Amino acid sequence: MPKLLNGQDAPDIRLLDTDGQPWNLSDYRGKMVIIHAGRGCYCHTTRSEFALWSTFKHIINPMNCELVYMVRGGREQHKSYRDTWSIRPRILIDEDGAVGDAYDIYQPHADEGVGYPVYKAPSVFLIDQYGKLSQFWILSGPRGRPSPECLLGILALAKENDWTY
Repeated sequence: MPKLLNGQDAPDIRLLDTDGQPWNLSDYRGKMVIIHAGRGCYCHTTRSEFALWSTFKHIINPMNCELVYMVRGGREQHKSYRDTWSIRPRILIDEDGAVGDAYDIYQPHADEGVGYPVYKAPSVFLIDQYGKLSQFWILSGPRGRPSPECLLGILALAKENDWTY
């Protein structure tokens, strides 16, 4: 599998969200897209990050940017989590792991006691208005990924640069 590089076309994403509604990356050409891939609703880091980022959705979306979460399987668990905690960004379900494979973040095994496969690393991807990978962060732990405030700064710069960074 080729390594992802900034500036290359982002791998296509066609997934269903927790309500079974389709979401396609190509539908967002002309906008920047932030994809926050998490390990799952069982992970305390993922739960806290999804809740934190959710509070910024009303600021991020008017900045010509769509914020979505992506997880591997667990549609019902994630729908329950979304409803319980009033999570605003859509949670996309990568049922077969194909998107995670394309983005090189998938670990093909089920964690003991979870019941569905998980991503090997929480990740954040910023895709520009042309569908190119602008920046991405793939880490094995919760520290080092950008904060919502950091991405707001990047979006402010992108606004002055034809929605690219």
